[in-house]
Amino acid sequence: MSGFLEPHSPSTVSHWIATNRGSETLHNHGKDDKLPEKADIVIVGAGISGALLAYHLTHPQNDEVSIKKGSRIVILEGAEVSSSATGRNGGHFAPATFLSFPKLTSSLEDGGAGLTDSQATEILLHEWDNFERNKNLIKKHDLIDKVDLWEGKIMTIYDTKEKLNKAYELYERWLKCLKEKGLQDYSDNTFCKDPDEAVKVSRVKNAFGYSTRSAGSVHPHRLVTEILKICLSSTDFNVSLYTSTPVLDISSFDGSQENTIKTNRGTIKAEKVVLCTNAHTPHLFPKEHPLKESIFPLRIQMGLITPTLDYSGVKGLKTNYGFPLAYCANTPNGIVLGAGASDYIRAGIGKPEDYINNSNDRELLPECTKYLKSFMTNTMVDWNENAEGEGLMRTWTGVTANTFDRLPLIGEIPNRKNLFISAGFNGHGMSTTHTCNRALARLIGSESWDQDFPEAYIISENRLKRKLVEGGHYRYVTGNKL
Repeated sequence: MSGFLEPHSPSTVSHWIATNRGSETLHNHGKDDKLPEKADIVIVGAGISGALLAYHLTHPQNDEVSIKKGSRIVILEGAEVSSSATGRNGGHFAPATFLSFPKLTSSLEDGGAGLTDSQATEILLHEWDNFERNKNLIKKHDLIDKVDLWEGKIMTIYDTKEKLNKAYELYERWLKCLKEKGLQDYSDNTFCKDPDEAVKVSRVKNAFGYSTRSAGSVHPHRLVTEILKICLSSTDFNVSLYTSTPVLDISSFDGSQENTIKTNRGTIKAEKVVLCTNAHTPHLFPKEHPLKESIFPLRIQMGLITPTLDYSGVKGLKTNYGFPLAYCANTPNGIVLGAGASDYIRAGIGKPEDYINNSNDRELLPECTKYLKSFMTNTMVDWNENAEGEGLMRTWTGVTANTFDRLPLIGEIPNRKNLFISAGFNGHGMSTTHTCNRALARLIGSESWDQDFPEAYIISENRLKRKLVEGGHYRYVTGNKL
């Protein structure tokens, strides 16, 4: 069950949420307003997915395909705008790379996505396209400074010769796939295989080598807020937003094209409903429905680090980082540091059940807090926290939504007329949702798919029949059996 459906203490406050709570934000928006009785389209969820869907419905590219002018679009958010995965992530704004090949191309039986090399390459190309489109949106609406858009490099650290060699093998495999499509490396990958040079350049103590590629970061909470404000200001469509309005049930009746959306504040009837609910999706389906199980949560914990003087200004980190068991993004207000569920489990931090199938974003894990607090000192050369206020200043938890085949579920839900879904992003929401929801908006407006959209993402009965890998969630997350 989604956390916001139960009486509980407030969720932990992330760096992104804490630095976007002023009077110009959308906190408490529509909380006390009367809900409309009817709408043309209801979007459930006001994170990056819901915001971008609303944007593409109200700002169709070149006016190619659009819903009817004047349509009423209602956005329902169970808590606050961008209060779940989007407002709690690492701030990375970059597409996946060849390092994703093993998970994408391993068989379903081995816990992968079961794609061919060619299909996996299409996924990576799609994420790059998503990255470019997000940047174009930000620049088009003059949001660069408002959302702290940063473009630069991410440096992936390898701490053994074996890991470095494996990464280079995957890189060559990916280059071969690009060549077969008549393409070249578009993300400016470079490799360093000299351990001494790797430590000197990366400033990571145990670096054996590294690779770099084009990447970026953004303030995700501000980005969602600004996109929603653009949608709410539309003069061509009637767009409204209601926070603190969790959806409890969505039903349709024989002979009716309408869906009835039951909330804690009343009901709305709508012709079309789109679930942009990510990890909060399962509670909307009965026990026997496959979506009750095939989207499941993974909890993570992040932290905000204030750099020491030796890592500030001209001495500051020049790239974002992918460490062996963590990752970080530079922001104007510090370093956002975090680790995935698999990282924490492999590092022996906490128990698997602290992360797997756990949607509790209200409490911190003391073991994770200790790990984040000491990580930079243990990892970076000459990181010495000498002053009060340096090091870990804030920490929070959040939840990603994962699917059995590691791919998002996009489209009209089988056997549920006019009920659509855009969820299950497996931690890649910032790298995937723009193009996914552009395609979904066109589907809603024209009943046909955008040809730029990866076919592997389309929800289908066959995909919903897929089962969890043998060995369960633990093997899915870690690759190992208990």
